[in-house]
Amino acid sequence: MSKLKKIREQKNLTQEELAELSGISVRTIQRIESGTPPKGFTLKALAKSLDVAAQEFLEITPII
Repeated sequence: MSKLKKIREQKNLTQEELAELSGISVRTIQRIESGTPPKGFTLKALAKSLDVAAQEFLEITPII
């Protein structure tokens, strides 16, 4: 499950509700939840709408 989807569901929001809050299209939210990482304006808008730090959405893979 993507971090965006997890946070969105914790806040009891549908994709449509998040789209309205953030100004980001439902299709873009679907793409991010399917694995496309958010960037720039989209990242900031989603973070602000969900009241979380933008880094919450970024997948960080540890270097071994």
